[in-house]
Amino acid sequence: MEKLVSFAATLYIVAAVQFVIFVAITASNYGPPVYNPLTVTISDLQALNCGTFQGAYVCSPMHVLANLSVAVLGLLMIAGSLSLRPLLPGGHRRNVAVGFLVVAGVAAFANAFTPEDVTWTGDLVTAIIAFLGANFGLIQIGRVVSSESNWRGYGLFSQTLGTFGVAALILDGLGLGTLVGEGAIEWLIVAPVLVWAAATGFRLILRK
Repeated sequence: MEKLVSFAATLYIVAAVQFVIFVAITASNYGPPVYNPLTVTISDLQALNCGTFQGAYVCSPMHVLANLSVAVLGLLMIAGSLSLRPLLPGGHRRNVAVGFLVVAGVAAFANAFTPEDVTWTGDLVTAIIAFLGANFGLIQIGRVVSSESNWRGYGLFSQTLGTFGVAALILDGLGLGTLVGEGAIEWLIVAPVLVWAAATGFRLILRK
């Protein structure tokens, strides 16, 4: 069991850290124009070609690295969530929670192969499924562990992050994401999942 705890923890931490690092590297080499986190989306970083797309000029020379990081994030989320399952209290809620996270991982992996400038619909659908699955998974994970006294704080933390991510996604869907910028609202959707993955990994390590 201890090996399983370490394995799940490592997968989650690596998933979050590698994504942040590789996306940062891609962003630093973006352009022209220079990368602006408020207006340039993660999908823009994944675009294969330079040119005008959806009314804005997009150019990401290191798009391969961005897509690779998204694919790795998806695979590690799948493996990490399946490894986390035996560590959670049993019952239907556990299966639902892990199911959400696995679906999110599959969608993220698929998203790496559906760049916006190749298939806008494919990029949108896989992104929405990944965003919804991951954030609903966080909410459900929080509900699952809420019955454990020493995990209640973590449960509230998970539910708060998931709720924040879903709220940001709803605002974006209503067209209000433009108030802060398309890039910014996307990070507000993704960040809760990355923070949760890293925090969960360290929480599992401290649990040992």
